[in-house]
Amino acid sequence: MVNLDRRKLAVPLFAQATAFVAVLVIGGFTGHAKTPAPGPGGTQGPTAATTATPTASSASSKGAALKLTVRVIKDGDGLPLPGTQVNVLQTGTLTSVVTGTLNPALEFASNVPAGQYQVCIQPPIGWDSKVRTTHVLAGWICSPADLRTSPQLVTFRLSTSLPQVGQ
Repeated sequence: MVNLDRRKLAVPLFAQATAFVAVLVIGGFTGHAKTPAPGPGGTQGPTAATTATPTASSASSKGAALKLTVRVIKDGDGLPLPGTQVNVLQTGTLTSVVTGTLNPALEFASNVPAGQYQVCIQPPIGWDSKVRTTHVLAGWICSPADLRTSPQLVTFRLSTSLPQVGQ
């Protein structure tokens, strides 16, 4: 009979579980967690720039929904910002609640269940946030949003971080 030391098994098991959670979180941030529904003829149809993609925890399954609006103000010239990915995550679990992209007016809006969120954007290379309350989470620029009682507007002020030619 083989005797196994539980302490020696706990460390690799914990490491494997941690790696699995990391893969799930990264998959959620990169959009690999969900696949778009096929369009007519079995091909994937195009998505509109202002379309929000609710996940399983959408407002319709949670009760009261409040409007979340994301607005980006840009200082400077750089790579275009329309089409920038937006991901709304539940604070604490980092579960993706809704995803989408900025429209040409650099805005995104969606109804989300009442709660606390991390609103994250992934602008092109060369853009940095100039808002002190933002933080970086897995390469995304995030800002907290409290939608427990009222709709919220989350504003990101981005500026180019690359030096301009001739300066």
